[in-house]
Amino acid sequence: MNAKIAITGLPKTGKTLLALSLSNLTGIPYVQNKTMYEWYRLFNLTYNVGLDWNDLFLIAVSSFLERVDTESHYEQFISDGASFSELLWLKMNIEKQAGNGLQRERNQMEESLERISAAYAARRYDFVVHTKHPVHDASSDDIYIQLFRKYNISYKIYDTAQIEKTLQAITRDMELPVISTVKRSIFKAKRMIFKKEMKPFKLRL
Repeated sequence: MNAKIAITGLPKTGKTLLALSLSNLTGIPYVQNKTMYEWYRLFNLTYNVGLDWNDLFLIAVSSFLERVDTESHYEQFISDGASFSELLWLKMNIEKQAGNGLQRERNQMEESLERISAAYAARRYDFVVHTKHPVHDASSDDIYIQLFRKYNISYKIYDTAQIEKTLQAITRDMELPVISTVKRSIFKAKRMIFKKEMKPFKLRL
């Protein structure tokens, strides 16, 4: 089975640990974009300081293109994020920049990115694993859920507070083959994160 899985969720919900553990457990390749911090450094921007809409849109589009390019090289993968992750990041940041005279044009560009990225996700991903954790307000996930439903993106929400049970549930729900034990997969993933062995892919335009 060639499975194309995207792991989504708010920051600090355990996406990377879950994605890496699932990759170790199943043998399906793990893929990752540059982080937003890395994009800021690439474009010589200071994180959360003096960014205007153009900077935010540049980062969102560049990251989306990198993700599509990276995923195109794999017949199966577990993606730490999804093609619309950048869109949702943009939406959350744009809300802080209300009252601009160019809002109408910017809304149109944002809507175009939404249609492209969500349509790609609906066609490309076999399944979206959406992560949640008890420390987060469930209402914060609404923006994700609305997008899933709007574009008929297949998804299921998993609680990452008990990652062992979550991994077992995902492999069972998707009927994925396993090549390791759950505990060993998690241990290896934690070691990889500690040693920072996940290398971002280079953008090719």
